[in-house]
This record gives sequence, structure tokens and C-alpha cells, in this order.
Amino acid sequence: MKLFSAIVQQIKYHMLLVLIWLIRYLPYSFVLNFFRSLGVIAWLVDPFHRKIASIQMQAALGLKHVWYIVLKVFINQGEILVDAIRYAYMSDAEINARVEVEGKEHLDEALASKRGIMIFMGHIGNWEILSNVPRLFGIQLCHMAELRKDPQLESIIHEIRSRSGITFLPPKGKALMLIRELKKGRIISMMVDLRTKGKRALLCNFFGLPAITNPGPAFIALKGNALVLPLYTVKLNGTHRICFEKAMDPGYFGEGYDAIQALSDFMQSWVASIVRKHPEQWIWLYTRWLKRSDIRRIIKKKLDFKEYIHRQVEAVMSDQKK
Repeated sequence: MKLFSAIVQQIKYHMLLVLIWLIRYLPYSFVLNFFRSLGVIAWLVDPFHRKIASIQMQAALGLKHVWYIVLKVFINQGEILVDAIRYAYMSDAEINARVEVEGKEHLDEALASKRGIMIFMGHIGNWEILSNVPRLFGIQLCHMAELRKDPQLESIIHEIRSRSGITFLPPKGKALMLIRELKKGRIISMMVDLRTKGKRALLCNFFGLPAITNPGPAFIALKGNALVLPLYTVKLNGTHRICFEKAMDPGYFGEGYDAIQALSDFMQSWVASIVRKHPEQWIWLYTRWLKRSDIRRIIKKKLDFKEYIHRQVEAVMSDQKK
């Protein structure tokens, strides 16, 4: 059985390598349309993730009919894969010719301060394109990213991402390292819109719903006395637009635990404000507020999503106080 599993694993690995080669070398329009079509097929045959996206989108955005936006979310997953791979193997000049940049003056202003900078982002648009920020703007930065349990898959993803020039760090045990980097006046980046767990988790308002949130980004920024610089990308009319917004001094949010809460609230509100403008380009297929098992229970028993969130949050916060 182990031998059979190992053979299957190797077949999957080499099929993925072939897929990457095809994405890189076949005509872009053909590959993009093919993966868009796969997104449509996934929308048709994957009712669970279709319901995940619909339930969350209806509750967060207050919309009744969301099927078309959900369809675009599925299609966008195919585009993300294609562009993430194509852009990783482009030259710096090719990437510069294919993206638009807004708010670069905010990056320049933050760099001129000589302070550490925490770039914070959400899973908006094709966030993998943002891996190329060092190549586009001639800066160096570290980024915390989850590691896959499959070492072969992780090696492929690492090889693609490493071409960007970013130093990728695993999420556990690296907070002190990042704080030291910030105190030296260097740049790090972090994603802030994922669900978390643990007794140190915060409760933040996300689209008007309570969401268990990782306090790490705010804690690191405050301890490192770093400017916090919002960054996102969206794809409009076939072009990736990279947008910087004005950096903020974390001291504005106060000190201690209250500052961590306030800065975390700000980050979540900022992500929500961008997603409201481009709802089809966020990761609605991901269960932000609840675990997948909870979503399955809601779907099976036809429970009220918002009420369920409030009950779960109360239970989590009660456990934290024990």
C-alpha cells in the first residue's frame, strides 16, 4: 500500500511539473481561457464550495442573489494560478510592462523615513503577483507563509516563489526575527485576512461579523515600531493594478493590548473596504468566520449563518477566559 501511494505521489508530482511547463509555454490567451473554463466547471460540480462562497457573501455583503459573483470567484482561481506561474518566469522588464502601479509615492515616503515597514495585505486579486514587489521596486523583504505538508508540492511552490526575491519564512517561531528586522529598518509583509486559533486570538469586526483574528501582525508592527503600509492588487480589464495606500504609524493606535486590538481592527476594516469594491476578487471559497465542519453543519441543518457565528465566537472567547 505504501509503495502504491508513493507511486501515485510521484505521478502527481510529475503531472504538476508538466502542467507548469504548459502554462509557461503555451499561448497566454489559450491557457487563460482554458483555466477560466476549468473554473466554470468547478463551479458546476463543486456545490460545497459554491455554498461556502454564497453563504459568506450574502451575510457579509447583504446581497440576496450572488450566483454570478460566485461564478466569477471560481473563474478567478484559474486566473490566479496561470498568472502566478507566468509572472514568476518573466523578466523584470516584462513584469513592469504588464502591471500598473498606484500610490508608489506612499512607498517612497515610507522608505524615506528609514524606519522598518510592515506591508500588510489581504487575499485580494492575484496576491501571488505581489511576490514580485522586490523585483518591481528594488526592495528586499521577508514574508511569512504557510508550509505545505507535501514536501514535493512545497518544493515546487518554493521554487516559483523564490524567483521573486522574497525571503519566505514559516509562520511559527519567527515573530522575534521579524521584530528584529523591523527595528533594523527593514521591510516585511504579512497577510492579515485568514482565520486563526489559539488563546491569544482577537475578536475583530469583519464585514459587520465577529471574526477570530491573528494578533501577530499588529503585535509585530507595534513591537518593531514599524510603519504599516497597506498594499493590494486587483485585475481590471486584463491588467494587474498594484496599489499602495498611505502608511500609518502604529503609535497612532496607542500602546499595549488595546493598541494590538485597535490596529488589528483597522487592518480587517481596510481589507473589507477593498473587497467591497471588488467582491469577485476575494477568497470567498475559504471559510473566514468558521471551520469547514461548521459550514457543513449549517448547510446540512439549514442553520442561520450569522447566529451560528455569534454562538461559536462566544464559546471561543469563553474558553480563552478559562
